Amino acid sequence: MPEIPTHELEQRLQRYGLNPCGEILGSNFHCNLSEIHLNRLDPKNLQEQEDAFTAGALSVATLLNHRFVEERYRQSRELDPIVGVSFTGLFDFFVHAFGVEWLEWWQAGRPQTAVGLAFKQKEQEYLNRWRDTVHRVIWDYCDRHGIKRPNRCTTVQPSGTKSLLTNASPGWHPPKSQRFLRRITFRKNDPVALACIDYGYQVVPSQSDKDENGHLLNDPFDPRCTEWLVEIPVAVSWADLPGADAIDVSQFSAPAQMDFYMQVQGCYVTHNTSATIELREAEVEALGTRIYEAIRDDEGYISAALLARFDDHQTFPRLPFEPINRATYQQFQQDVLDRRRTQDFQSALNRYDSGYLEEAGPAGCDSDKCLLPEQTPNS
Repeated sequence: MPEIPTHELEQRLQRYGLNPCGEILGSNFHCNLSEIHLNRLDPKNLQEQEDAFTAGALSVATLLNHRFVEERYRQSRELDPIVGVSFTGLFDFFVHAFGVEWLEWWQAGRPQTAVGLAFKQKEQEYLNRWRDTVHRVIWDYCDRHGIKRPNRCTTVQPSGTKSLLTNASPGWHPPKSQRFLRRITFRKNDPVALACIDYGYQVVPSQSDKDENGHLLNDPFDPRCTEWLVEIPVAVSWADLPGADAIDVSQFSAPAQMDFYMQVQGCYVTHNTSATIELREAEVEALGTRIYEAIRDDEGYISAALLARFDDHQTFPRLPFEPINRATYQQFQQDVLDRRRTQDFQSALNRYDSGYLEEAGPAGCDSDKCLLPEQTPNS
């Protein structure tokens, strides 16, 4: 094994265990990211998948031609250039590939039965094929252009907002439900929110807007209201698959989620996987044991966030994702059409948005844009 200089070792250790974007910890480096929306691909069309991952690989590889002005960034890239080709909508892709039987296997906890092992083998074939495509394309590009090869090129990045653009289940995760009411936070009178009203979507005050008695406001035009929630009824792409409604995805066990996450980490990801495992109190011991085993047996586990299920504790009103049944979804959809005043969302937006507006208002990360203050790194 070659000796690694101390300064390079220190640089690399700063990166180990980061989330895929590296925006939480670490310093002096940048990661070039791209994302494949698997929910838009045909599981039977291997050439389409090859083309998609080739495009994602080239889009990050070409960014390695950029030369940083800052010396510390240039040095970091010379030591270890970082790229990450990610995907989202994996769960949707596999439902379309394997059908309701795959969902039923999930519901049973992804057991190691003959059927289960066959499903795992097929999952691995897809994941390995995509990973190999990414590395082959990036390394070939780097060799042809005299650029140092990144030693790892695949990741699954946090993919909440971007997944919504194509109605993909985020990253590798199961969706919250087959159908749900999505609530997106805007400041009051935001041009996009006003256009949403014209397009038929309902707007309600946010969780932070309350009266003098601490009760939530109901009128979005109340002068006390400062933030709006735009409510959008959403269904996953496989919601109407025969038999899918019999599966409650919110009941998928924490060990089953862990098993699927390890498939992704072991068969596709060479950086780190953004992973949030949702669990109930009764699952803590079993999940803790499984994580211990993954570390003990060196299975490639790096990290995962753990989140208590909403239904396991007191919840709160006007959730960002509120599961709804088929009938409620259909009623919400009809209500949107009944309220709609225009068929052209772009023209509605142009009516309210005359150009760049200073952002002010919604708190937290569920806004229409990032609200974290911009920071300038120390020299």
